[in-house]
Amino acid sequence: MAYDKGAVNIPNQYNFTSFQSLDKPDNDSKLVQPFKNTLSGIFKEVGSTKATTSQEYSWWEKNRLMPLPKATNAGAGSGAGAAVVFTLDASSKTAFGSYDPYNTNTTKQTSANPVRKFDVLLLRPSTGIASTGNYMHLIVTAVTSSTFTVEPQDKSLTIPSVPSAIEIPIIGNIRGEGAGFQDALSTSTTKYTENLQMISHKYEITGSDKLNARWVEELGANLLHGEKDAYLQFLKLQDLTMLLGEKMSNVDLADDFIDGTLGTNNPVQTTNGLFKQVSTGGQTLAYSAIGGVTLADLWDYNSTINKEGADMENALYVGIDLDQQLDRELGDRFSYGAISYGTFNFTQEKAVNLQFSKMKIGSQVYNKKCLETLNDRQNTAAEGMGYSYEGLMLPQGTTKKLGNDEESGQNVSTVRKRFLANRGESREAKVTHFNGLLHSDNGVDIEEMRYLAHIGVEVQARNKTGLWKRA
Repeated sequence: MAYDKGAVNIPNQYNFTSFQSLDKPDNDSKLVQPFKNTLSGIFKEVGSTKATTSQEYSWWEKNRLMPLPKATNAGAGSGAGAAVVFTLDASSKTAFGSYDPYNTNTTKQTSANPVRKFDVLLLRPSTGIASTGNYMHLIVTAVTSSTFTVEPQDKSLTIPSVPSAIEIPIIGNIRGEGAGFQDALSTSTTKYTENLQMISHKYEITGSDKLNARWVEELGANLLHGEKDAYLQFLKLQDLTMLLGEKMSNVDLADDFIDGTLGTNNPVQTTNGLFKQVSTGGQTLAYSAIGGVTLADLWDYNSTINKEGADMENALYVGIDLDQQLDRELGDRFSYGAISYGTFNFTQEKAVNLQFSKMKIGSQVYNKKCLETLNDRQNTAAEGMGYSYEGLMLPQGTTKKLGNDEESGQNVSTVRKRFLANRGESREAKVTHFNGLLHSDNGVDIEEMRYLAHIGVEVQARNKTGLWKRA
């Protein structure tokens, strides 16, 4: 029903057993709204949406241009200038499926060695600080499917023992006069797949209650009593799903939806929201739960995201506690008279602004915004929840789309809302009206507003995004 208090319950509010009062109470007709309708606004700010004609949508991202071998060796070289065999770590190999489209009986795997004969590798020192002058240049003299043999360019050097796999970058190659070419290097792409999730909601009122007068006035004269609240609830359900949703991995539970166990024969899909996608592919800043976030954390984080090719300007959506920690940390830097800010004089209204909406740390710019939906008492800020201490860093630029659709090769927003639409019909936020008196078999006197959304989130170039949270 629309409300559980008001005109519908008037008979329950009067009791004439002892006396009858003819006094008319003074009733305030303005409805008080003590709580906010906290919708995140992220997707409205991003302003990027795209319809999909399927419940599953995919995109492709180009992997790193240069390979990065990771390897170990059995022990130090036998002496200065001696050759050493390195064994590739499994993570350095690129695995391909069978190239034979007719071979369906077995799955063949081909692992590509990223190191080629005559490559030049750069080995960091085994102890001490790595700096110019103490790296070792190695020449690859032989390659197998899982190993490569190297010798130092400087014959006076001994290749150290590398018992645990380390990264050994390729910095070039050499070619003898009149020699042929090395093996080719290939690049690759990764396919990412997400799916839409269906969200539904319903508002219900009886035909009689629809016509009853109310003690209070509501905004939206053309809406039914409480209909606006129902629609806002629907938007809130969408908002939380796109922020906090997660794909279902419980196969048994998924089967229960289609085998009658749960009294239904309807398959379901759930979707990964922003937090899940960013946490699985983005760069995490884990700050101390005791000391809070510090400038040192931000300096280190700059270095991390810069290696990932992050945008120089990013949006930072944070919960209230992280927001205030950042303001306090930045404000402390301007104390003791170092810098005066937010000052006033006696000819102006006295005010101090201790809020920082933009931070430039090194070459990185963070446009900070406190996201109220991360501190909603009814969900994200329920007892024991920690979202108010977390934040999402999202690039404000675009990424080039790979794939085979009409957007291939175009620059699109990194974060987009996806929704099902086809044949002239959209399920981004579908609203229908049902009148039981007219449409039901038994003529039940019920009117309903039915809401349906089939939506998901697409986060491209996740390596450029970030999750800030307590360690």
